[in-house]
Amino acid sequence: MEYKTIYRTTNQWEISIIKNLLDERQIAYLVPEEVTSNAYGFAGLGMLGMRIQVLEHQQKEAIAILKERGFS
Repeated sequence: MEYKTIYRTTNQWEISIIKNLLDERQIAYLVPEEVTSNAYGFAGLGMLGMRIQVLEHQQKEAIAILKERGFS
């Protein structure tokens, strides 16, 4: 199973909101940079921020959820 990036942000609050939205719909996700970010605080986000990744077969559904909630 391959994970695909659906969103990238330097805003920790956006990550939290998106994780909750995906949890509500039972969509599996990864936030690969989350451990690094937590270890270093906001400075750990750097210029690239953090990515939200979902399983490839749930990518379209996850993107639709984000667009519905105003994330682009």
